[in-house]
Amino acid sequence: MYDRYFEDEEAGEYSTRETLDRAYALGVASVCGDPDDDAFERLKRRSPDVYDESIVELAYEEGRAEALKLEAEGGDDDEEIWERLVEGALEDTSEGSEPPEGLPAALSGPDDGPEEGPPDRLDLPSFLRR
Repeated sequence: MYDRYFEDEEAGEYSTRETLDRAYALGVASVCGDPDDDAFERLKRRSPDVYDESIVELAYEEGRAEALKLEAEGGDDDEEIWERLVEGALEDTSEGSEPPEGLPAALSGPDDGPEEGPPDRLDLPSFLRR
């Protein structure tokens, strides 16, 4: 399934978004009976540091968890699970859009960061107020 959906670019570089999408899809494929451990290991090796590697592993595990959840609910065969979680969710996403249904917001990429300037008012915990 994974090989049919993604073109494997051995020498090519993937953006962060592409890497997370691929890791998520590999997690789904591992549940659907089409694991590609070599592709997953290549994705992890391309990570520049341990932190990025752990994010790739999180995306993979999230794909596995979502696929296992659908499989446990029953009614969906492997092809339906793949289409629902990967083809349907990842097809319509682009660099600036919302994350797919299966991917957590934390894996969607960097946010805009904190707002500029100090907050208008600090809300102190009740034990610090008189």
